[in-house]
Amino acid sequence: MIEQIGFAGSFTLPGTSMTLNRMGYGAMQLAGPEVWGPPRDVNAAIAVLREAVESGVNHIDTSDYYGPHVTNQIIKQALHPYPDGLVVVTKLGARRGADKSWIHALSRQELIDGAHDNLRNLGVETLDVVNLRVGGVMEPSEGSVEQPLTVLAELKRQGLIRHIGLSNPDYARRSPLRRCSELPLRQSFLVPRSMVCVCVLPML
Repeated sequence: MIEQIGFAGSFTLPGTSMTLNRMGYGAMQLAGPEVWGPPRDVNAAIAVLREAVESGVNHIDTSDYYGPHVTNQIIKQALHPYPDGLVVVTKLGARRGADKSWIHALSRQELIDGAHDNLRNLGVETLDVVNLRVGGVMEPSEGSVEQPLTVLAELKRQGLIRHIGLSNPDYARRSPLRRCSELPLRQSFLVPRSMVCVCVLPML
């Protein structure tokens, strides 16, 4: 596995000093069925995460709305204190309804609350990378990203976020980002198309 990850190559996130292996770990399915509640075997989920990092994975894609909260809590339980060089990439911009639905969460307060949920459940003081989930939660949609990006920029200035990115880059390329002239866009980035996050389910 270490050799396979090495063969995938690496890249440096634009505007950062973070060099990541192209093959990361997508933690979405660590939660229970339908990305809701705890998994049947938490210990197996922890073992999968530890094996991924031991095999050379140095970035994990997650969000606190996976579970909700469950996936980040498992990541913390498995890997905290986090090894040097491990980058945890999380997302804001959605939340889960009581009926397990996926709902936009792009208001100022929802973004602030979401950032603090991620900080608490990951057990960190600063989030390495926060990707704003733009477009539809489960399908494409239209709308400006200026206001939510402004909120993330404020959280970055407060030291709660290290780097800002965009999830759903196809939508991001169509959205009017140049209007957000007050944002430090040179420090933001689009996730490269060649970046791959692999989800490995625990054996149940």
